[in-house]
Amino acid sequence: MEKILKMKPWQESASLILAARQYVQKYNPANCNYKLLWLKRHQKSHFMPGMYVFPGGTTDAADSTLKWYEIFAAFGVNNDSFASLVPKIAERPEIYRSRQDELPKEISLRITAIRETFEESGILICRHKDANISTNWAKHMSIPKNELQMWQSKVYNDAKEFLTLCEKLECYPDLWALHEWRNWFTPTTMPIKRFNTIFYLACIPLIPYAKYGAIEMEDLKWEMPEDLFSMNISLPPPQQYEIARLSKIKNIDKLLDFAMEHNIEEALQLYLPVVTILKDGIVYVFPGDTMYPMDVSLLDEQQIDKSDITRCEYREMTPIKNRMEYWNTHIKVIFTDIHGKDNYVEISIPGYRKDSHENTKNKL
Repeated sequence: MEKILKMKPWQESASLILAARQYVQKYNPANCNYKLLWLKRHQKSHFMPGMYVFPGGTTDAADSTLKWYEIFAAFGVNNDSFASLVPKIAERPEIYRSRQDELPKEISLRITAIRETFEESGILICRHKDANISTNWAKHMSIPKNELQMWQSKVYNDAKEFLTLCEKLECYPDLWALHEWRNWFTPTTMPIKRFNTIFYLACIPLIPYAKYGAIEMEDLKWEMPEDLFSMNISLPPPQQYEIARLSKIKNIDKLLDFAMEHNIEEALQLYLPVVTILKDGIVYVFPGDTMYPMDVSLLDEQQIDKSDITRCEYREMTPIKNRMEYWNTHIKVIFTDIHGKDNYVEISIPGYRKDSHENTKNKL
C-alpha cells in the first residue's frame, strides 16, 4: 500500500457544496429553503464536458505554501485557531497526509476549495480581520464588478495571485465555514483521469452575486436540490448521489447542524464506487452497503458480475443499502437509514442508454 500511495496515479482535489438560504413569502416545509451553487463545464473541456458540477478543482503548490501563515497571522489568527479543523478520530483519510514543508492538508485543501470557488464563480469566501471566527456560517467578500473577472483570470492563470488578492482586500480564507462532507475517489474503471477529492459543505445566509469564470465554465445557476431531478441537465455520479441525500434535508439550519455534528469518521470513509453488472442495469455500491467488498484496490480495475440477477433481486439480497442503480434513463439512489428503513430518490439522466455501461462509468 505504501508503494501505491507514493506513486499516486491520481490527482488530489477539493470541491465545495455551497448552500445559500432563499427567502420566500410563504415557506413550504416540503421544499428546501436553500439553493445549491452549480457550474456548467465547457463543452470543449477534456474532463466532464457540458456537465454541471460543484465548484472545485485540483490542488496547487500555492495552496500549501507556508506564506499563508503570514496572511493569517496578520489578522490575528494563530495556530490554536486551526485546531478545530482537525477532528479527533483514530485515522484520517490518505488525502490529509502532509509534508513538513507545507501547510497541514486540513488548511490547504480548504484553501483549494475556496480558491477554485472564486475562480469559477467569483464568490470569495473570506473574512475581514474583525470577523467573528466562532460563527459557522460562511462569509463572502464583495469585489467591484469591474474588477471581478480580472481577478478571476489572474487567479486562474497563477494560483499565487490568490494570496495577492487576500493581501489587497485585507482578508483571509474562511476555513472554519467549510465542513468536511465526503471523500470521493474516482473508480478504477475510469480509464483516463482519476481524482481523490474532498467535498466540503458551507452554508451562506444570502445568495451572493456570482459570475462564472468563462475560461472553464459556460453557465452558473442556483437551484434547490429537488428541482435538479426534473431538469434536463447532466450531472456526474457524485453530484447525483449528493443531491439525492441533500434533498432529504429541507432546512438550511438543520443542514448546517448536520454538517457540524454528523459522524466525520463515517462521512470520510473512502467513497470508491465499485461497479456491479446486473441483468437489467448496473449498480454502484458504496461503503456501508452489504455488498461492498471487504477489500478494494486503488489501482486494479474491479467490478462485480451479477448479470444473472435483476436489480430487484439484488436489492432483496441486501439488508443494508448504499448504492446507485442505473437503468434506461433513470437513476435510483438507495440508502438504508439508522432505523433500517430504505430511502429512495429517483433521478432522470439525459442521454443514458441501458446497454451502455461506458456512458456511466466514464463520468466518474
